[in-house]
Amino acid sequence: MKDIAKKSNTQYLLDKYKLQASKKFGQNFLIDLNTIKRIVATTHIDKETCVIEIGPGIGALSEQLAYHAGYVRCYEIDTRLKDLLKESLGEFTNIEVVFQDFLTVDLKKIVEELKQTYSKVCIIANLPYYITSDILEHIICSQASLSSIHAMVQKEVALKLTDTQYHSPLTFMIESIGTISLDMHVSRNVFSPAPRVDSAIIAIHIHKEYNILLTHLLKQAFTQKRKTIYNNLKVIFGTNTKYILEQCQIEENKRPEELKIEDYLKLTKYL
Repeated sequence: MKDIAKKSNTQYLLDKYKLQASKKFGQNFLIDLNTIKRIVATTHIDKETCVIEIGPGIGALSEQLAYHAGYVRCYEIDTRLKDLLKESLGEFTNIEVVFQDFLTVDLKKIVEELKQTYSKVCIIANLPYYITSDILEHIICSQASLSSIHAMVQKEVALKLTDTQYHSPLTFMIESIGTISLDMHVSRNVFSPAPRVDSAIIAIHIHKEYNILLTHLLKQAFTQKRKTIYNNLKVIFGTNTKYILEQCQIEENKRPEELKIEDYLKLTKYL
């Protein structure tokens, strides 16, 4: 089927297979072709690129990705969509749909295999709002050799993640591997059903491998944001906390969000 995102085509497919968007999986289907084309344009993919798409839904974005990318591998958790996706994407020879929870995927291994054929591997996803952070952390912590991540997230989340004054474990994780930008705003009115909030496309361009030791350190550092870095890190470093902070030239009375990513990277050397 061509132009899956057209509202009439979306409704035809859902009616034919007696389906509707699942609240359990946070599904909202894109029904505006121009918006999808603009999203694809922001990713700068080409035939040398393999795209890993998380949550293809009924295939509206997947279709447009396939026109530009060398290969698209989609991970879909909702097995109700098997027959529908066979019809909507069946004509494409460069799309593969894998029915698996993306959070269980060994991403590093998969990307290594894909890079034997494609020079670039990137992730493109319309992320359910309730699981955005979990998926981004899973991608980063995998240490997969990706070129970039392009994700549609809740607008408020996008504004926080791209605000240089806002700090959280996730923003520090992102900063440690590359740069983040807000590439595009997406109205709630281009979805069916329409969510209560607007969305935005963020792009994370990856330049460095992730230091896996950061994960535990950052989570512990932010356990209680009102407490000092000294108090929060005592759980990890014990009686050596004061000495380690001095060695890293970090003031012990600072709050976790007041540190820089370089400070946390220094601290990982003492784990």
